[in-house]
Amino acid sequence: MRTYTATLKNRNVELTDRDLATFRDTYIDGELATRMSELLWLDMYVYDAEFGISPHDVLDAIHSLERGEQPNGVKAATPFSRPPLKGLWHKHFFSARFLVNNIVLGFGRDGLEKLVNEVMDPGKSSVVTEEMIKELTHRATHEPLEKRASHQKLTGEWVIYFPHDGKNYYLCCNAHGAGDQFIYDRIMEHCTREFPALPEWLALAQGS
Repeated sequence: MRTYTATLKNRNVELTDRDLATFRDTYIDGELATRMSELLWLDMYVYDAEFGISPHDVLDAIHSLERGEQPNGVKAATPFSRPPLKGLWHKHFFSARFLVNNIVLGFGRDGLEKLVNEVMDPGKSSVVTEEMIKELTHRATHEPLEKRASHQKLTGEWVIYFPHDGKNYYLCCNAHGAGDQFIYDRIMEHCTREFPALPEWLALAQGS
Protein backbone atom coordinates (compact mmCIF):
# COMPACT_ATOMS: atom_id res chain seq x y z
CA MET A 1 0.00 0.00 0.00
CA ARG A 2 1.37 3.39 -1.01
CA THR A 3 0.85 6.52 1.06
CA TYR A 4 0.91 10.12 -0.18
CA THR A 5 1.07 13.24 1.99
CA ALA A 6 -0.87 16.26 0.73
CA THR A 7 0.10 19.59 2.29
CA LEU A 8 -2.91 21.86 2.69
CA LYS A 9 -3.02 25.32 4.27
CA ASN A 10 -3.58 24.28 7.85
CA ARG A 11 -2.86 20.57 7.86
CA ASN A 12 -1.25 17.61 6.20
CA VAL A 13 -3.47 14.87 4.85
CA GLU A 14 -2.27 11.32 4.26
CA LEU A 15 -3.94 9.40 1.46
CA THR A 16 -3.30 5.82 0.47
CA ASP A 17 -3.53 4.38 -3.01
CA ARG A 18 -6.82 2.83 -1.89
CA ASP A 19 -8.13 6.24 -0.80
CA LEU A 20 -7.24 7.65 -4.21
CA ALA A 21 -8.88 4.70 -5.97
CA THR A 22 -12.08 5.35 -4.00
CA PHE A 23 -11.89 9.06 -4.88
CA ARG A 24 -11.32 8.15 -8.55
CA ASP A 25 -14.24 5.73 -8.65
CA THR A 26 -16.55 8.53 -7.54
CA TYR A 27 -15.89 10.30 -10.82
CA ILE A 28 -14.84 7.82 -13.51
CA ASP A 29 -14.37 4.19 -14.40
CA GLY A 30 -13.56 2.10 -17.44
CA GLU A 31 -10.51 2.05 -19.69
CA LEU A 32 -9.76 5.77 -19.37
CA ALA A 33 -9.20 5.35 -15.63
CA THR A 34 -6.29 2.98 -16.35
CA ARG A 35 -4.50 5.82 -18.18
CA MET A 36 -4.80 8.26 -15.29
CA SER A 37 -2.10 8.22 -12.62
CA GLU A 38 -2.54 8.21 -8.86
CA LEU A 39 -0.57 11.47 -8.81
CA LEU A 40 -3.20 13.09 -11.03
CA TRP A 41 -5.94 12.02 -8.62
CA LEU A 42 -3.90 13.28 -5.66
CA ASP A 43 -3.59 16.66 -7.40
CA MET A 44 -7.33 16.75 -8.09
CA TYR A 45 -8.05 15.91 -4.45
CA VAL A 46 -5.83 18.79 -3.28
CA TYR A 47 -7.33 21.26 -5.78
CA ASP A 48 -10.81 20.30 -4.60
CA ALA A 49 -10.05 20.37 -0.86
CA GLU A 50 -7.81 23.44 -0.87
CA PHE A 51 -9.15 25.68 -3.64
CA GLY A 52 -12.66 24.45 -4.38
CA ILE A 53 -11.68 23.45 -7.94
CA SER A 54 -13.93 20.55 -8.82
CA PRO A 55 -12.45 17.38 -10.34
CA HIS A 56 -15.12 17.83 -13.00
CA ASP A 57 -13.23 20.92 -14.24
CA VAL A 58 -10.11 18.81 -14.78
CA LEU A 59 -12.09 15.92 -16.24
CA ASP A 60 -13.79 18.26 -18.72
CA ALA A 61 -10.36 19.04 -20.18
CA ILE A 62 -9.45 15.35 -20.30
CA HIS A 63 -12.72 14.37 -21.95
CA SER A 64 -12.16 17.16 -24.48
CA LEU A 65 -8.79 15.63 -25.38
CA GLU A 66 -10.33 12.16 -25.61
CA ARG A 67 -12.96 13.46 -28.05
CA GLY A 68 -10.40 15.23 -30.23
CA GLU A 69 -10.46 18.66 -28.58
CA GLN A 70 -13.08 20.78 -30.34
CA PRO A 71 -12.86 24.57 -29.78
CA ASN A 72 -14.51 25.55 -26.48
CA GLY A 73 -12.83 28.84 -25.57
CA VAL A 74 -10.00 27.29 -23.55
CA LYS A 75 -6.42 27.27 -24.83
CA ALA A 76 -5.63 24.26 -26.99
CA ALA A 77 -3.23 21.56 -25.85
CA THR A 78 0.40 22.21 -26.73
CA PRO A 79 3.64 20.24 -26.35
CA PHE A 80 6.50 21.29 -24.10
CA SER A 81 9.38 22.32 -26.35
CA ARG A 82 12.40 22.00 -24.04
CA PRO A 83 13.90 19.27 -21.85
CA PRO A 84 13.24 17.89 -19.36
CA LEU A 85 9.53 18.13 -20.28
CA LYS A 86 9.97 17.87 -24.05
CA GLY A 87 7.73 15.08 -25.31
CA LEU A 88 5.05 15.77 -22.72
CA TRP A 89 1.97 17.88 -23.47
CA HIS A 90 -0.12 20.22 -21.37
CA LYS A 91 -3.77 21.16 -21.61
CA HIS A 92 -5.34 24.06 -19.73
CA PHE A 93 -8.40 23.39 -17.65
CA PHE A 94 -10.76 26.17 -16.66
CA SER A 95 -12.57 26.85 -13.38
CA ALA A 96 -14.56 29.74 -11.95
CA ARG A 97 -11.54 30.34 -9.71
CA PHE A 98 -9.65 31.58 -12.77
CA LEU A 99 -12.24 34.17 -13.85
CA VAL A 100 -10.50 37.19 -12.32
CA ASN A 101 -7.15 36.33 -13.86
CA ASN A 102 -8.74 35.92 -17.28
CA ILE A 103 -10.54 39.26 -16.94
CA VAL A 104 -7.23 40.96 -16.11
CA LEU A 105 -5.51 39.28 -19.05
CA GLY A 106 -8.39 40.15 -21.34
CA PHE A 107 -8.08 43.86 -20.59
CA GLY A 108 -4.35 43.97 -21.14
CA ARG A 109 -2.29 46.96 -20.02
CA ASP A 110 -4.79 49.79 -20.52
CA GLY A 111 -8.03 48.13 -21.64
CA LEU A 112 -9.90 48.88 -18.43
CA GLU A 113 -8.91 52.54 -18.54
CA LYS A 114 -10.15 52.81 -22.12
CA LEU A 115 -13.45 51.18 -21.20
CA VAL A 116 -13.99 53.53 -18.24
CA ASN A 117 -13.24 56.57 -20.40
CA GLU A 118 -15.64 55.32 -23.08
CA VAL A 119 -18.54 54.59 -20.72
CA MET A 120 -18.01 57.60 -18.46
CA ASP A 121 -17.45 60.03 -21.34
CA PRO A 122 -18.42 63.54 -20.09
CA GLY A 123 -19.72 64.22 -23.57
CA LYS A 124 -22.53 61.78 -22.89
CA SER A 125 -23.44 63.13 -19.46
CA SER A 126 -22.01 65.65 -17.03
CA VAL A 127 -22.80 63.31 -14.11
CA VAL A 128 -22.29 59.59 -13.55
CA THR A 129 -25.65 57.94 -14.07
CA GLU A 130 -27.00 54.63 -12.86
CA GLU A 131 -27.11 53.44 -16.46
CA MET A 132 -23.39 54.22 -16.86
CA ILE A 133 -22.53 52.19 -13.76
CA LYS A 134 -24.62 49.23 -14.94
CA GLU A 135 -23.04 49.35 -18.40
CA LEU A 136 -19.53 49.56 -16.97
CA THR A 137 -20.14 46.69 -14.56
CA HIS A 138 -21.58 44.47 -17.27
CA ARG A 139 -18.96 45.21 -19.89
CA ALA A 140 -16.03 45.00 -17.45
CA THR A 141 -16.97 41.45 -16.47
CA HIS A 142 -18.21 40.11 -19.80
CA GLU A 143 -16.20 41.67 -22.61
CA PRO A 144 -12.69 40.48 -21.62
CA LEU A 145 -13.95 36.93 -21.02
CA GLU A 146 -15.86 36.87 -24.31
CA LYS A 147 -12.80 38.21 -26.12
CA ARG A 148 -10.49 35.54 -24.71
CA ALA A 149 -13.05 32.79 -25.30
CA SER A 150 -13.57 33.82 -28.93
CA HIS A 151 -9.81 33.57 -29.46
CA GLN A 152 -9.59 30.23 -27.59
CA LYS A 153 -7.42 31.84 -24.89
CA LEU A 154 -9.22 31.14 -21.61
CA THR A 155 -6.53 29.90 -19.27
CA GLY A 156 -6.31 28.03 -15.99
CA GLU A 157 -3.84 25.47 -14.75
CA TRP A 158 -2.41 22.46 -16.57
CA VAL A 159 -3.22 18.81 -17.04
CA ILE A 160 0.07 17.22 -18.11
CA TYR A 161 -0.06 14.09 -20.23
CA PHE A 162 1.90 11.93 -22.64
CA PRO A 163 0.48 10.78 -26.00
CA HIS A 164 1.60 7.28 -26.96
CA ASP A 165 0.31 4.87 -29.61
CA GLY A 166 -2.86 6.85 -30.16
CA LYS A 167 -3.74 7.14 -26.47
CA ASN A 168 -3.09 9.80 -23.84
CA TYR A 169 -1.62 8.95 -20.46
CA TYR A 170 -2.62 11.58 -17.90
CA LEU A 171 0.09 12.18 -15.34
CA CYS A 172 -0.52 15.20 -13.08
CA CYS A 173 -1.88 18.70 -12.65
CA ASN A 174 0.42 21.63 -12.09
CA ALA A 175 0.49 25.41 -11.97
CA HIS A 176 2.31 27.43 -14.62
CA GLY A 177 4.96 28.59 -12.19
CA ALA A 178 5.82 25.19 -10.70
CA GLY A 179 9.02 24.88 -12.74
CA ASP A 180 9.91 22.31 -15.39
CA GLN A 181 12.35 20.34 -13.27
CA PHE A 182 9.92 20.13 -10.36
CA ILE A 183 7.17 18.82 -12.65
CA TYR A 184 9.52 16.32 -14.27
CA ASP A 185 10.80 15.03 -10.93
CA ARG A 186 7.26 14.51 -9.60
CA ILE A 187 6.31 12.55 -12.71
CA MET A 188 9.43 10.39 -12.61
CA GLU A 189 9.05 9.72 -8.88
CA HIS A 190 5.41 8.72 -8.92
CA CYS A 191 4.06 7.95 -12.38
CA THR A 192 6.70 5.43 -13.42
CA ARG A 193 5.24 2.94 -10.93
CA GLU A 194 2.06 2.77 -12.99
CA PHE A 195 3.65 3.45 -16.36
CA PRO A 196 7.14 1.85 -16.13
CA ALA A 197 7.83 2.42 -19.83
CA LEU A 198 7.33 6.19 -19.48
CA PRO A 199 11.07 7.07 -19.25
CA GLU A 200 11.70 5.08 -22.43
CA TRP A 201 8.76 6.70 -24.22
CA LEU A 202 9.95 10.12 -23.16
CA ALA A 203 13.53 9.46 -24.26
CA LEU A 204 12.29 8.40 -27.69
CA ALA A 205 10.09 11.51 -27.93
CA GLN A 206 13.08 13.68 -27.07
CA GLY A 207 15.19 11.95 -29.70
CA SER A 208 17.76 10.67 -27.24
